[in-house]
Order: sequence, then C-alpha cells, then structure tokens
Amino acid sequence: MYKNLNKQQSGFTLIELIMVIVIMGALSALAISKFNRNTFDVVAASGELVQAIRYAQNKSMSHSGASNYQIAINGTGYTVTQAGTAITHPLTGATSYTKTWSDITLDTTTTIIFDAYGNPLSLSTPLTITLNKGSDSDSVTVENITGFTR
Repeated sequence: MYKNLNKQQSGFTLIELIMVIVIMGALSALAISKFNRNTFDVVAASGELVQAIRYAQNKSMSHSGASNYQIAINGTGYTVTQAGTAITHPLTGATSYTKTWSDITLDTTTTIIFDAYGNPLSLSTPLTITLNKGSDSDSVTVENITGFTR
C-alpha cells in the first residue's frame, strides 16, 4: 500500500483550544460582574405600573364613565379600584388589584381618576413617578390631557 506522505492534517492544537477556553472564561466573568439585578427589577416594576395605569384608563372608557376607574399610588405600590371599590385582578383573579413591592419605592403618593374618555381628572400637569431600588431608578410619566402613559 502506498501512503500519501504529502497530506497534511488540519485542526487545532491542544494549546490553541486551552487558550480559547481561558479567554472565554475571562470574558464571561467580566460579563457576569456587569449584571445588575436591581436594574431589571426596577424596569419590570415600572412596566407593571404602566400596565396597571393603562388598565384603569381602558376600563373607564369601556364603562362609559358610569363609575370611573382609578389607581391609587403610594410609596410601595398601587391599587386599582372602581370608584373606590376593589376590583378583581384581571390575571390572577385575586379579590383586589393591588401590588406592593417590598424592595422598590415610589416617590409619589397620588390617585389618578379617569373619566369616560380616558382622560385623567386629577392631573393638572404631567405626572412623573420615579421607582427606585438601591441606586437604580426608572420613571413613568402620565400625560395630564390624554392620560398617555410611558
């Protein structure tokens, strides 16, 4: 049998593979150290607050203003009610639509009441609510004329 001595083998050496693994380990350690749980918690809480405000606004518009829906915001959470009466949570079915955070604070205490057109009755200027956890914060703004929340 003839052997082809000119044929070269191709592939990576053990040293090259080990160096790639070491570099990937160093990069992943750096990426994990940049991960901040507080930032994600605050952004999630602000998103949840925006959805609760929009829910109260939409319910007011769908009920033709017979009983205005409102959201009461305090230092640790919020409660959505219909003219002050507790309503069922739309997702969980709990007897009240309330959220209280133990580790997130809100800088505003107010009640936003929506009319049949979805306009906030209780706001004369845009309302900005800041949510904080540690050194991280996020804000939610409710427009005073349209009730648009972002």
